[in-house]
Amino acid sequence: MSFRLLVFLSCTSLVLNTMAFMTITPVLPILFTEWNLTETEAGLLGGAFFIGYVTSVPILVTLTDRILPKKIYVFAGLIGFGSCFGFAFLADDLWTGVVFRMLTGVGVAGTYMPALKAIVDSLEEPERSRASSYYTSVYAVGTAVSILSAGYVTEYWGWQSAFVVAGFGICIALIIGIIALPKGKITQRTQSQIEDFKRVFRNRPVMVNITSYFGHLWEVFSNRVWIVTFLVFAEASQPGSFIISTTWLATLVALIGVPAAMYCGELAARHGREPIIRISMISAVVVGVAVAFTTSAPLWVITVLALAYGMTSYSDTGTINTGTVAAAEQEVRGATMAIHASVGFAGGVLGSLAIGATLQATGGKDSADAWTAAFLVMAMGSAFGFIIRWWAWRKQKA
Repeated sequence: MSFRLLVFLSCTSLVLNTMAFMTITPVLPILFTEWNLTETEAGLLGGAFFIGYVTSVPILVTLTDRILPKKIYVFAGLIGFGSCFGFAFLADDLWTGVVFRMLTGVGVAGTYMPALKAIVDSLEEPERSRASSYYTSVYAVGTAVSILSAGYVTEYWGWQSAFVVAGFGICIALIIGIIALPKGKITQRTQSQIEDFKRVFRNRPVMVNITSYFGHLWEVFSNRVWIVTFLVFAEASQPGSFIISTTWLATLVALIGVPAAMYCGELAARHGREPIIRISMISAVVVGVAVAFTTSAPLWVITVLALAYGMTSYSDTGTINTGTVAAAEQEVRGATMAIHASVGFAGGVLGSLAIGATLQATGGKDSADAWTAAFLVMAMGSAFGFIIRWWAWRKQKA
């Protein structure tokens, strides 16, 4: 199979596998009422996906050093498929919703990084880094498709149907993966998984990258989870409406980061990863603070800044992921990717919860001041990532 076809099919399967990723985003304003949720409970429901992801990814992705990644991909895809139908037909309150969203996280944990492991195992440099950058950058396309499809299906057929559609998307991804995904490679070693993890933790460049990834996904995923709720508030709090629906605007916020991430990946290949990542992070902080202090601004201002925030906050995704892959030791690449994904998505869990708790503590989801505080908390993610990388660079120079 040609390099281009492999990347295309892999990226297509990723988009389909992540159709259930942000299905909760356009549904959340409805569940606030139907399930009588508080802001903190909504944050828990929005972050439940990441809890499932974080708890399963150290096991599933590390196993790719010992079990063919393709087998794990198929197993996890079946779990993701079932979780969507479970949420659609069995979830009726906070805790049943949390359980099925956690299972969706397990499904994505076993398809996203294991598929990347299978791809990079089958390639050599420079194709390996290029494929990794494109594949991880396209994650946002899956996020956008998830928000868009769920928003429109919910509007016309109800929120349960949105999860059914996502389940069928995962089914198609399974078929593509079975046909086109490389099997990957396993390492014939007797070393325990604990020893694998120790080797990863001793790899300083990898751990700097992983730690900053925590802050990156704190910001990106808390924005994804809460963006529709914020846009609904903004539109309801002043006369007029956005020129497009809140579903389409949230989709564009998610989607606009993809070309930015790919462009940053190309810049990093020419000028080095570190300066590009740090510029991206500081840009995201600046725009995030601007969003925070314009929550009562005219809708066109909110639109422009929301799109700018979607672009700057996501722009370094592919570059950070590629940096971890490039710095990983080949024998423990699966363990490295497991820790990378687990720590990063832990940021998604805590970020989503932090936004919900901040909203509840400062006035609720119908308060402009509460949203100001929430976006400042959100922007702390990139600020944290920038500080970690700057501190590591200073220590290396010393």
